[in-house]
Amino acid sequence: MEFLSLNLENQSALPPKPSLLGQIIVVASIAAGLQFGWALQLSLLTPYVHLLGIPHASAAYILFCGPISGMLVHPVVGYYSDRCTSRFGRRRPFIAVGNLAVAIAVLLIGYAADMGHMFGNSLEKKARPRAIAIFVVGF
Repeated sequence: MEFLSLNLENQSALPPKPSLLGQIIVVASIAAGLQFGWALQLSLLTPYVHLLGIPHASAAYILFCGPISGMLVHPVVGYYSDRCTSRFGRRRPFIAVGNLAVAIAVLLIGYAADMGHMFGNSLEKKARPRAIAIFVVGF
């Protein structure tokens, strides 16, 4: 009888097992967030690209550059991250630099028209080459 009471005490000390539905909701919310980001990018960047003076036919090519650069950069970052011997760990330096790069890219994309004007683009002309260059570098 004493063995049975010890066994019941140990079971109450174990943390509850997460439900399968909860795990499915967490995974689905991550995927939903990614899709929401892609939808915002496609819906908001296309008019912004046209505002910079990029023709409609070329806008798709510019939006295609992001995934292509990701296909090239991700394996390289993964390779060097796997071999990193930093005192901060293998992944943390790459996460920190990646976050900084994303913050700079968002600023470059968001203020491309203003920075292009600051560097000499005319507001009267439709095409703004300096703003387009800043946008492409940020993207």
